[in-house]
Amino acid sequence: MKLIVLGSGTCVPSLKRSAPAYYLEAEGKQILIDCGGGTLLQLEKIGKSYKDIDAVFVTHTHPDHIADLMPLIHALLATPLFTREKDLFLIGSKGFKKFYEKCIASIMGKPKTFSIQIIEIEDKMDYPPFQILAAKTVHSENSIAFRFEYRGKSLVLTGDADYDQDIIELSNNADLLIADCSFTESMKGQGHMTPKECGLVAKKAGARKLLLSHFYPLPFPDDERIKECRQVFDGDVSLAEDFLELNL
Repeated sequence: MKLIVLGSGTCVPSLKRSAPAYYLEAEGKQILIDCGGGTLLQLEKIGKSYKDIDAVFVTHTHPDHIADLMPLIHALLATPLFTREKDLFLIGSKGFKKFYEKCIASIMGKPKTFSIQIIEIEDKMDYPPFQILAAKTVHSENSIAFRFEYRGKSLVLTGDADYDQDIIELSNNADLLIADCSFTESMKGQGHMTPKECGLVAKKAGARKLLLSHFYPLPFPDDERIKECRQVFDGDVSLAEDFLELNL
């Protein structure tokens, strides 16, 4: 699996960090996990094309995580000298289909040359070459985290999530855990984890590598998050940056 961080930021505009989005590839299958504002441009910057995206997995429907979903579909419909034929899969939690029909399909209509397949994942699904697990998170009504497994390797992406046992269980022995680390300990916000809480999840789950992400701009150095995390987790921990590439 190849993972590229497209956006390590939040809803707050930043010249350093784009809104949440991650690119994942294996055996030629190209997917997005979340699709925040600026995702299409970030794809172009890494030499990947929106035309080739096979699926978008959505952790939840807050704007900073889905703002480029409609532009993605619009681009697939309107790019000159390009005709999309392969299906586009959109995977989210319970209620995602209703959201799509009300907020996106009502504007974009139904494509004529390809189909948009909406899947509401419950706890697991196969999307070759990946096996995928999902778990409800403590954030919004229908927020979920994803675990992608491929050839004995595993990647967990929490999306926006507060600390809870379900995240720990989903992250069990993960090779890479990408965790919501919005605020430092002194600014703990409901529905989001602090660096210390991210470290506790990684420690209790036995994650091999922890990547902190989803950073709000704060009046502290970025490495303050690392220092707080290391109070409880002495494993491999680093900060996400836009365009960071990892291979599992």
